[in-house]
Amino acid sequence: VDDCCGREVRRMTLTVGSLFSGIGGMDLGLERAGHTVIWQSEIDPYACKVLKKHWPDVPNLGDITTIDWGKVEQPDIICGGYPCQPFSTAGKRKGKEDPRHLWPYVLDAIRTIRPRFALMENVRGHLTLGFGDVLADLASCGYSAEWQIISAASVGAPHRRDRLFFVAYPDSERSHRTEVN
Repeated sequence: VDDCCGREVRRMTLTVGSLFSGIGGMDLGLERAGHTVIWQSEIDPYACKVLKKHWPDVPNLGDITTIDWGKVEQPDIICGGYPCQPFSTAGKRKGKEDPRHLWPYVLDAIRTIRPRFALMENVRGHLTLGFGDVLADLASCGYSAEWQIISAASVGAPHRRDRLFFVAYPDSERSHRTEVN
């Protein structure tokens, strides 16, 4: 594979575990980048039908609150957009008091599975409510994170809709990256 400058680039195939899969938008993007989805976790009945149609051989682990992560195949990447209502104005910004606050279950998955990367998405408001806790939680289990706000308009949508994306990785990865750069 060549990059935009004609240099040869080795493409790495990684495996993906998808949380809060919805209809598979993030999964599809990662597959188009050359990666392989090995499991999904979704409970919405309509979304589950869509996932089953497009990924008939990929198991849906169901409700994140009931998964025994010690028995799940270990992917290279865990991805997902955990519920945003606890951090959004539309959800009344109740944070940890909101029953839809499912970050602790995502953390449990990361802490148990220890993926090479966790790619997560949420609303911009998460930066001012709860994101410091997310970073502290990740640090407590040996992960660092980098984040960016990306507007839907910046990728061609006719509206702004700012989203927080972050990538977390084991601290040893950061040390390695620093040595390489």
